[in-house]
Amino acid sequence: MIDYVTGDIFTRSPPRQTLKGWDPFWDCVGILFHFQNSDVADGDEELPEWRLYWVAGVALLRTIGHVLAKVDAKSSAQHSQAIGQLWGRFRSDREGSWIFWEFIERERNNLLKTYSFGAQLVPHKDGYHVEFADGQDAFQLFRQAVYWWRHQLMELEDNLSQDPAISRP
Repeated sequence: MIDYVTGDIFTRSPPRQTLKGWDPFWDCVGILFHFQNSDVADGDEELPEWRLYWVAGVALLRTIGHVLAKVDAKSSAQHSQAIGQLWGRFRSDREGSWIFWEFIERERNNLLKTYSFGAQLVPHKDGYHVEFADGQDAFQLFRQAVYWWRHQLMELEDNLSQDPAISRP
C-alpha cells in the first residue's frame, strides 16, 4: 500500500491548480485541520461538533470526485479523457484505490443514505478518540484520504499540463 501522506498539506500548495476539484479539496484540508486541533470530548461529555465535521468532510471527499466527473471532465475533450482514465484506474485497481472504495465511497453512502456512522467516539487510556469501524483512528483515515486526493489531483494536473492539445493558462 502506497503512503500518500507526505509533506505538510497545510503549508505546501501544489503549483498547478486549474481543476475545479481543488475547491472541495481545500475545504477537506480545513476540516482535517479542525480534526487535528480540536477536542472530541470534554471530560466524559461528547462534543458533538466532530460529528458535523465528519459528515461534511466525508461528503466533501466524495464531492471531489463528482466535481472532476461532472464539471472538470466537461472542460475539454482532453480533460474528459484524462479524468475518464483516472476513474478507469480507480475501478480496475480497487486495491490501489482502497481509500476511495472502502472509506470515502462506503462511509459517504452510510452517512448520506442511512445516517449511520462508521466512526464512533470511544474511550481510550488518554481520554476519548474517534475510531472507525475497523478499529483505525478515524481522523487519521480521513487524513490519508485527503492526502490521497491531493496526489490524484496533482497527477491529473501534471498529465493535463503535458498534453500539447491543452492550452496553458
